[in-house]
Formats: sequence, C-alpha cells, structure tokens
Amino acid sequence: MNRVAERSLSLLYGREQLDPFSQSRNVIGFCGICDSELESLAYYCTDQEWLISARCKRGHLALLRYDREWNWKEDLPLEFVKEEIRVSDLDGEMLNSVFTPAEIRDMIACQQGRPYTRQNIYRARAKYERFEKLFGIKIEI
Repeated sequence: MNRVAERSLSLLYGREQLDPFSQSRNVIGFCGICDSELESLAYYCTDQEWLISARCKRGHLALLRYDREWNWKEDLPLEFVKEEIRVSDLDGEMLNSVFTPAEIRDMIACQQGRPYTRQNIYRARAKYERFEKLFGIKIEI
C-alpha cells in the first residue's frame, strides 16, 4: 500500500520515500470511488514517472501515476500515515506557552528513552488538548 504522511506529504511509494516536488492544489479529475472531484495534495517526480497524491471532497485518497510526458498510467490506492511528532522538533515558544520547563524536559526525555519524572508527564498530558487547540498539533508520547 502506498502511504502519504499527513503533515509533510512525503510519499512512501514501494520502497522509495519521495518528498513533494510541489504542493500546489488543483482539480485533477474525479474520484474512482464516489465520482466527486479530486484535488491534488502533492506532486512527486521520479526518473521514470510523475506521481500525484490526491483527495476527493468525501475524503477518499488516490495516487495517480503518469509517465514523464504526463500520459496517465493508472490510479493506485493511497492512505494517510500519521507522522510521529517529536517534542524536541517543536518551536520552543509554542511549548513554553503551554508547558513548564520541567514538563518539556521530561517529555523530551520520555521520547528519547531517558529517565524522566512521571508526575511531569502526567501534568503535561493534561495539557495536550489545550496545545492542540492552540496550534493544531497533536502531541503523543
């Protein structure tokens, strides 16, 4: 199964991981499941072909394959994969607006498999929903 990451839109295609060539949004056809319009999510380029990840208005996903001259080859199944968000990759100002320094320290330590204080993790987990509401980013440890 081909998979596209929800946030970065990187594509796992066979054994290759492809970063988007472009993330422009265009109507590119009709859904093979429900016949609603397909909108592109991202375009990918390989040595032999072009690939387009797309989603219809009803949420169905498809991966469209084209040759290098943009002749359509086939539509393939596609699914979203959740990306693991590392607390250490998030902006410090965002984290500091919701979590205490001790909670941030211990969330990072927990994700890295280092010793941490459980009580700080409990306190931080109680604030996850607030962080998601403010920034649209879901944290999981």
